[in-house]
Amino acid sequence: MEYFHAYSFIFLNIMVNKRLTIKKILFWVLFTLNLFIAYFIGYLGSIFFPELSYLYILILLPLIVNIFLLKSYKFKQEITFRKETLILVYSTLNLLFGFIIGVYQPFMESNSRIFFPIIMLPMLIILNYVILNRFQFYLSDFSLDDTPSKDSLSEEIKGDKPIIEYEDKKYSFSIESLLILAIGAPVSAYLIYLFFDLEINYWLHEIVVKQTVYFLNLLFNIGVEAQYNPGGVYHWSFVNIGSLSPINFQTFCTGVQAICVFAGVIIFTPHSRDKETNRDILWRKTKSLVISSVIFYVVNILRMIIQIYLYYIGYPWDSIHYSISAASSFIAAIIVLLMHKWIPEFIISIIYSFTLLKQKIKKNSKGH
Repeated sequence: MEYFHAYSFIFLNIMVNKRLTIKKILFWVLFTLNLFIAYFIGYLGSIFFPELSYLYILILLPLIVNIFLLKSYKFKQEITFRKETLILVYSTLNLLFGFIIGVYQPFMESNSRIFFPIIMLPMLIILNYVILNRFQFYLSDFSLDDTPSKDSLSEEIKGDKPIIEYEDKKYSFSIESLLILAIGAPVSAYLIYLFFDLEINYWLHEIVVKQTVYFLNLLFNIGVEAQYNPGGVYHWSFVNIGSLSPINFQTFCTGVQAICVFAGVIIFTPHSRDKETNRDILWRKTKSLVISSVIFYVVNILRMIIQIYLYYIGYPWDSIHYSISAASSFIAAIIVLLMHKWIPEFIISIIYSFTLLKQKIKKNSKGH
């Protein structure tokens, strides 16, 4: 009879999980469609009604739909007001970013501007899923499936493998996952950079150059301009810097290389074999990736503003270019600290690797 109840409970859990998965996929599709609507409102508004900016108020429609979808997904389930508000803010920002992509694209000059939404919208679609997954995390009650018992946890990480405890959580990694981090992080970082260095992604050059020019002139009013030359080696340049020579712009100037490095590390950081520790790993990784990318992007814009202004007032370009670029690398240290707050698995996995190595050396010495 006990076996019957046990198997009935397992079957019930499988059915609940199946229904939950179908529900999540369905709403993800609906959120994605709403994102595309927001994008096309911005895009078509910029093409057909560039002087009728009040028509952009149509963005309120997908924003209202967004609230309706979140309320429908929650239905009668309980969630704190703070958590529900956070999810609403995340999903709204994601939606508005899709709208801004649509608004901005028709005003771009780059031949590769069509790839701006082709690259960015899939990222927002993935982010939609992560936000929805986080919403479900808040809504879900602890169950046998979501929160394993201590016995099941010990079965997950049993054996002679070391266990590191940090902030009441257990960390144990497979050797395969550590090797994947060591190989996958640098390789993926390099490949991502090569991808963004392709000419189809020179839309990023335009965005960075024009934003730098805008804020540079806003702060110092020195009349610097962005110049587009699709036939040249460098498609974008800073010109009209007083009587000084133009500054050519390349992919390395976007700061994307730093984002690529941290993206590789974050993506391939191993997951602990403790299920409880891993419950929100997807959200923590996504948050780290988004926030670190935004910080690097903003710092890079500030770096170029300072460099070009110093160049304008008479400092030699070579000295300010390399010195300020080196100084901005301190931001990487801050990002590492933030990563440790949200993804302690990275630092702990390094410590864990040395622990395994030390354990192996001890075993070999005892054998001799």
